[in-house]
Amino acid sequence: MSYKERLTILHEAEINDLYGIPSLSLEGKRVSFALNDPEQDVIKSIRNRNHKCYAIALLGYFKIKPIQHNPPYKELQEDLTFIAEEYFAKFKVPRFSVSRMQKARIYDKILNLQGFKTWDAKQHQEPLISYLQKVAKSWIEPRFLFDACTEYLARNHIAIPKYTVLQRIISQVIKQERKRLSDTLKATISADLAEKLADLVDGESTLTVKELKQAAKSFNVSELEKELNVNKLIQTWMNEVNQVVSALSLSQKNQLHYATMVDYYSITKLKRFYRVTQQLYLLCYLQERAQINIERLADGFIYHVRKLREKAKAHAKEMAYKDWEGAAANISKAAELLYFFIDDTIDDQVSFRQIKKRVQDLLGAREIELLCLYLKKQKRTNNDYIWEFYDKNNELIQHIIRPIFLCLTFEGSGNTQALAAQLNGMQKELLDTGELASTDRRLISSKHQFYVIDADNKVLSERYEIMLYLAAQNKLDGKLFIPTAIKYRALHDDLVGDIPWAEKDKLLKDSMLGSMNTEPAQLVKSMEQEMTDKLQRVCQRIDDGDNRNVILRNRSGKTQWRLPYSGAKTALNNPFFDRMEPINVADVLRFVHQETGFLKHFEHVRQIQSGQSDHLNDLLAAVIGNGTYYGLHGMASISDRSYEHLRTVQANYLRPETLNLGNDAINDATAKLSIFKHYNIQEGLIHASADGQKFESRLETFKTRYSSKYFGTNKGLTSMNLIANHVALNARIIGANEHESHFILDLLHNNTSEIKPDILSTDTHGVNHVNFALLDLFGYTFAPRYAQFGTVISDLFDVSEGEDNKATLSLKKPINTALIIDEWDTIQRIIVSLQQKTITQATLVRKLSGYSQNHPLLKALTEYNRMLKAMYLLDYIDDASLRTYVQRALNRGEAYHQLRRAIAHVNGNRFRGKSDDEIVLWNECARLLTNAIIYFNSLILTRLLEYFEEEGDDKKLEIIKQVSPVAWHNINLNGTYSFSFEQNPLDLDEIMQSIVQNEN
Repeated sequence: MSYKERLTILHEAEINDLYGIPSLSLEGKRVSFALNDPEQDVIKSIRNRNHKCYAIALLGYFKIKPIQHNPPYKELQEDLTFIAEEYFAKFKVPRFSVSRMQKARIYDKILNLQGFKTWDAKQHQEPLISYLQKVAKSWIEPRFLFDACTEYLARNHIAIPKYTVLQRIISQVIKQERKRLSDTLKATISADLAEKLADLVDGESTLTVKELKQAAKSFNVSELEKELNVNKLIQTWMNEVNQVVSALSLSQKNQLHYATMVDYYSITKLKRFYRVTQQLYLLCYLQERAQINIERLADGFIYHVRKLREKAKAHAKEMAYKDWEGAAANISKAAELLYFFIDDTIDDQVSFRQIKKRVQDLLGAREIELLCLYLKKQKRTNNDYIWEFYDKNNELIQHIIRPIFLCLTFEGSGNTQALAAQLNGMQKELLDTGELASTDRRLISSKHQFYVIDADNKVLSERYEIMLYLAAQNKLDGKLFIPTAIKYRALHDDLVGDIPWAEKDKLLKDSMLGSMNTEPAQLVKSMEQEMTDKLQRVCQRIDDGDNRNVILRNRSGKTQWRLPYSGAKTALNNPFFDRMEPINVADVLRFVHQETGFLKHFEHVRQIQSGQSDHLNDLLAAVIGNGTYYGLHGMASISDRSYEHLRTVQANYLRPETLNLGNDAINDATAKLSIFKHYNIQEGLIHASADGQKFESRLETFKTRYSSKYFGTNKGLTSMNLIANHVALNARIIGANEHESHFILDLLHNNTSEIKPDILSTDTHGVNHVNFALLDLFGYTFAPRYAQFGTVISDLFDVSEGEDNKATLSLKKPINTALIIDEWDTIQRIIVSLQQKTITQATLVRKLSGYSQNHPLLKALTEYNRMLKAMYLLDYIDDASLRTYVQRALNRGEAYHQLRRAIAHVNGNRFRGKSDDEIVLWNECARLLTNAIIYFNSLILTRLLEYFEEEGDDKKLEIIKQVSPVAWHNINLNGTYSFSFEQNPLDLDEIMQSIVQNEN
């Protein structure tokens, strides 16, 4: 496997930021250069006053970043002047130099004061490499290893060495990891599998890479047949593929990275790699593709069985009505039928067969049967019609449901073990003989016996098969499992394994989560006391009239709650921005890159290549084209870029991970602006919101769903967004039919920006039975807004009035704290698993939802959730400020959605992605555009803030602090685009001058 001897890990600006002298504000200097008693003693031991100032400066820099600097006097001059004024009255620091020996002695003192050791390759390199080798198994990306490296050095109190030293070490670690993989592959892969993989690349296999890439886009029969074909061809390989991949000990992150190489490279390019590299990529891809294949087939099985059930019920309803109406219409013919018995014109010698024929000429056998039932005031049951429908649709069952079923493996638990055994047995019989021979009559419920067992007490095999499919579909909600599909396997299989969990204490300590490292009895006791105190306080404040915002009144003996609406809508497109000349979004994006360098994070898909300076304009064009829903073809037609260049650049540089890094770079830069702190809803806290936004899709993909409420007769999906201080920290595409509350923890947990929310608000769609618990256990505060607040309060609390007419609040049902304590070990295991990403919140909640209401784990989580919910509602009742904070956070989310909608509206407001992956790409591009606009507007507000601070204009200062950066009237999103920025670069000073003139 090829590699570069020295990888490009940091960009030049990042190197300068890390290894350069910190740029400190006046307050920053006061903090950094402050000395405690031991530090003062050390400084006093230095004779030369110049060297004293120099030592204080180096000590202050080392406190900020544990790096040994070698700065020239010119870079230090300003800080040395400050230090001299602070510590040595009337002393002016002259230009001086420090010898290497003197500098070494100063750093020895600094290291000793800070408890650090200087980097020693002989002593420290091997342990660091050993640590990084373990980290590389999690994620081999160079920047990730660099961050792990600096964390290791800080944890072990070792000063960070030169960049070239870390470059060489990380290059060596990557080389060793690749060699480990190569050696493991050569030792474990069989000649037969190696030959199959070679044939796959060379195009001599019955299976082609092109076929593998053709994943189903919907549940249509023709699309699912693609998955059936893939399953048929690769399943014979998968046992050995899984064994070899398991031997490689790859993390999910690394495995996914290697798998994506097959998507990126064409077969022609794959052929250029060494065989061992081809094998690594293909093995990871095959395992990933097999997982997708099984999950899509399982989804398809559930979908078609459910649709069959729904159509059968609809058919039964329709036919019952038609038959009853038909019988009523034929009532007059009943007399004609009876007349045959007294008709003297009929000869007695006429056979009954002839009479029967004449009767059937009048009414058919089915019509006669229905007429008789009508006369007896009886109807055929719905089940009669339902099973009649199943019989008529046996072809669908034979051609799509059964073939999918034969690809799945089932596993039962508790009451579903017999069902799983029968399903797996039936599967073997159908594969071996094509017929079902053995049946388990215990599985035939009383309501099905009449239809599945005939008059001779024989089981009707075709109906029995349908009955099992219906039972399986009904139980695949957490009672029956498909162990080969992550989405449908048992919860226990998703949690941290038994062997790692044996070191539970270490895992909990490493989690750094307070609740996880607290004894459950102690934790629950403190929460109970807190709730008791809140109940008393809320009641007292209402009775005393101190809480005037809560209205508690009786009508017809019923207590009703009402809270006044709080929080005005966030103003969009503040008139301030209307006074600006509109600026083309392409110019804005280029300017934002110049300020933040976000495009530098768009690394080539092959990590051995670095830099993309030759493609910056194409990158910007591709981002804008996708974000505005023009697509690459559309952008090429309205800009000075060619489609071929855009397509190549997108394939090389645009991926969800690079777009996420680009978004993070912009958001982190926004957070450093002086205006950002004024966006805080609460002092010292980041209050975020999460909400979904619906978008129609022009093309059908696997995640698109019908929703008449949002899309009419078309399909679409939902973009879930995490918004904090106006910026979008994270986003995720989900199906329009998926519940938003299943994804809010995933959005928080996968936020990689430096902006870390403390509180999260959602509307009612973000609430379920466990979200208070999950977010609290991760250290977040959940603060939803309920649409039906009074109902929620009434469901949870009882209100009684004593003889003194004082209201008393109490829980309707006491919290079962003993159950929480009993299940605490499993709860801890779930939280650690979520933190280590062996399971997602969406998967966890879906599986918990399948448990019975009496399941101990579900009840424990629900009780913990109820306790937190009760305490939150008491705060919500008692604190008008909290209600305002929640409303403001949600308003900001809505404001972001309007900006996002304005960008999407540029070209039709509908996704055009051909696949779910492409839609994710477009969504991330749109998020980047919105964040860039918000950064640009925030930068303008920051400049104005600084200007009016210098002018001492407090009135305008307060106005600027209140202006929302969510605005687009100053941004031109339409028209043609030019990416020749060198001709007319954006000049912010010129823009600021015109704004200030207008303000004055």
